[in-house]
Amino acid sequence: MSEIFLQLGVVMGVAIIVTVATRFLKQPLIVSYIITGLIISIGIGNVYDFSVLESFAHLGAILLLFLVGLGLNPELVREMSRTAFLTGLGQIIFTSILGYLIGIALGFNEITSLYLAIAFTFSSTVIVIKILHERKDEEDLYGRIVIGLLLVQDLVAMIFLIFVSAFSKIGEGGIGSLISLSLFNLSVIALFSFVLGYYLIPKVDRIFAKNSEALFIFSLAICFAVVAAFYLLDFPIEIGALLAGVILASSPYQREIASRIKPLRDFFLVIFFVMMGFSMSLESITQFWKEAAVFSIFILLGNPLVMMIVMRLLGYSKKTGFYSGLAIAQISEFSLVLLALGATLNHINQEMVSFGTLVGLITITASSYMIFYADKLYKLFKDYLFIFDVKEIKEKEGKKREKKYGVVVFGFHRLGGGIMKYLKKMRTPVLIVDYDPKVVENLRKKKIDVQFGDASDLSFLETLPLRKAKLVVSTIPEIEDNLIILKYLEKIKARAATIMVAEYYEDAKKLYHEGVEYVVMPPHLGRRYIGELVGEMKFDKKKYFKERKKHLKEIALIGE
Repeated sequence: MSEIFLQLGVVMGVAIIVTVATRFLKQPLIVSYIITGLIISIGIGNVYDFSVLESFAHLGAILLLFLVGLGLNPELVREMSRTAFLTGLGQIIFTSILGYLIGIALGFNEITSLYLAIAFTFSSTVIVIKILHERKDEEDLYGRIVIGLLLVQDLVAMIFLIFVSAFSKIGEGGIGSLISLSLFNLSVIALFSFVLGYYLIPKVDRIFAKNSEALFIFSLAICFAVVAAFYLLDFPIEIGALLAGVILASSPYQREIASRIKPLRDFFLVIFFVMMGFSMSLESITQFWKEAAVFSIFILLGNPLVMMIVMRLLGYSKKTGFYSGLAIAQISEFSLVLLALGATLNHINQEMVSFGTLVGLITITASSYMIFYADKLYKLFKDYLFIFDVKEIKEKEGKKREKKYGVVVFGFHRLGGGIMKYLKKMRTPVLIVDYDPKVVENLRKKKIDVQFGDASDLSFLETLPLRKAKLVVSTIPEIEDNLIILKYLEKIKARAATIMVAEYYEDAKKLYHEGVEYVVMPPHLGRRYIGELVGEMKFDKKKYFKERKKHLKEIALIGE
């Protein structure tokens, strides 16, 4: 028994040292955990038997999949935009096919190539969302698309797990047996989910919700009860964990459950990734380093390229495609779970788990830097990405030059909808510029003059009627984009007053220094507005409701 504490002490001690180093290099924690396992394996792997911790690693995987399922809220699935669905599906199809062909070319057998291709298709939800949050890009166009794409990947991963389960029992029936067994499994799971999710959970969870500790125990009980049921039915327990999360995803207490489970998951997930690193060895690294390099290059360069092609076909700008592509240029922690499951079912060799871990270590490390420095990378490569320019810009530029506009607004989907009614009162032609095709389509239906394009593209700015504009408003918070607009206005000697948005005080000071008439800082104005709102309306619910109706009208102008 004391060995467990000794092993945990060693793991946590090495992990904290490695974590300090990797955080200094701005790397995700998952990298430090894998490196921790590799260091322990090379250093004292032959001295102590760390296999006792494998149960902890399985718990980490189960809790990870449980939380992934919790994020698959049926409401979110229904509201998932067409763009997220098409980009997600397109990326999965193209990447899987190319990955499979690469696997065959590298000498892997068909089953192994299929596993690697599908596993390497998924991108890390945990890492991507964390970095998007750090960059404050969750509400950016590319951020919203990427989050939707990750949701699609999670759904596909769940379906793939079910087929893996059926494939392990295929026997002599061939492909027909696989399909029928998969359909049977899907039917059993769907019926089980329906009964549990619609009849039992809604009546029970509100009872436990009165106490946060009881809700925590209840959610864990559901998770492990479903996992145990799947184990008894000889289904993969990974599907059970994912399904348990999906069942609770529609609960009104879903966020509270997730917040309670996360610390527990994080602890066991440390052990999971440490054991992944522990399974690696210098021998496996030297044996597969060439294949790992090929697959890593494919993921780091091929994924962004595939994403840019799909985004271009859907009518998005090269900048949106570029940023979206960089965000998914790594494999997921879910990829390692799938490979581990395949090894457990004897579909692939255990060596492939080590191989996948090596690819994960390379791609997660490299892609983290790529996402953090996306702005600089885009500046470096944007002139070479002309093939991804959207033709609509060139087709419309002649028509837009013919009409003069008193006001030009860049970025309608952020704050533009709120000021539109005031711009209409000015009785001057208004031109909206946005790089979200959905917003552009909505505005055109409302007969509002709008131009699709990227404000950071100088050649695009030259097509806009800015010389005679009296007011230029930019709701884009990116400082570099706003500076490009300002430099262009100065170049053409435009006399327009300028209003721009900044997230940080340093950016606001820089914009003022460059001559902007007024800089809007949403957090600062938000605090001021709340103060004015409370001071004017006090405790009168009717007044707040009246203001709410105005706000909803402004939001409706942007469109869903």
